[in-house]
Amino acid sequence: MTFKSDFRPDLLEGKVVVITGGGSGIGLGIARACGLHGAKVVIGGRREAKLQEACEALRKDGVKNIEGFPCDVRDPKRCEDFIKKAVEAFGTVDVLVNNAAGNFSTTIEKLSPNGFNTIMQIDLMGCFNMSKAALPYLKTSGKGLIVNISATLHYKAFPFQMAASSAKSAIDVLTKNIGVEWGTDYGIRAVSVAPGPIENTVGGPGGRVFGKMLGADGGPDLREFVPIGRFGTVDDIGNTILFLASDAGSYINATTIVVDGGQYHEASGRYLLAKRKIAEASDKERQTHKGGVERAKM
Repeated sequence: MTFKSDFRPDLLEGKVVVITGGGSGIGLGIARACGLHGAKVVIGGRREAKLQEACEALRKDGVKNIEGFPCDVRDPKRCEDFIKKAVEAFGTVDVLVNNAAGNFSTTIEKLSPNGFNTIMQIDLMGCFNMSKAALPYLKTSGKGLIVNISATLHYKAFPFQMAASSAKSAIDVLTKNIGVEWGTDYGIRAVSVAPGPIENTVGGPGGRVFGKMLGADGGPDLREFVPIGRFGTVDDIGNTILFLASDAGSYINATTIVVDGGQYHEASGRYLLAKRKIAEASDKERQTHKGGVERAKM
């Protein structure tokens, strides 16, 4: 798979980048972007077979230094073990990308406490657990960076996404506090990246979280809510990470970078229309919570 980039190939030479939820979607795209620009990359996820498939695909794409190890970000001990394996493989951690997430689409009325808690554990606590586990190595990096993959769902409101919106909102606050405190103490930066609708991902158009609801395979075309008229790609997110991890982005800290083509400005003001369009999609396509959870980027 090709990667479109205007950056020089050695942009991240000498850096070690660790990515959770790196076996598919946005996480895999970030791994490809960093690996093709000189970084040594470690990806994590719950399914080891999926990780090894991803590593093999990345090697075929030209990524020279890539390893994958299992990790459940809800468990602090497993996060510590994962980071130790990354350090054993490549010596340190310079950049941590907290990308692992869980999501499903449901009304607040049908959302169970277990479902809400599961998303908070994966999304919010996952960022906290991984950041704490990586801290000893980020402190010695000299230019440590934590990137938390957020969203735009919580900027106003988005239908059927209260749980994920709550988690992502908290992640942005976590990012600000880490960036200020660890920036002051250790020179570590923290930045949230908030993707809009990204095609070919489980949480994007046609993915299993929204199914046909976001303009793929005959569903309502929500590209009309994106001012520039297209959905995003994993390369759009990968290029953002490259910029943040390079010296060019070294003064960006304790904030959120929105990568959505202007979508949230347009869609958030038309909540009822967006809700109607989504509700028109078949119940079979919309994931209805029944005590479990769809893992969106694990």
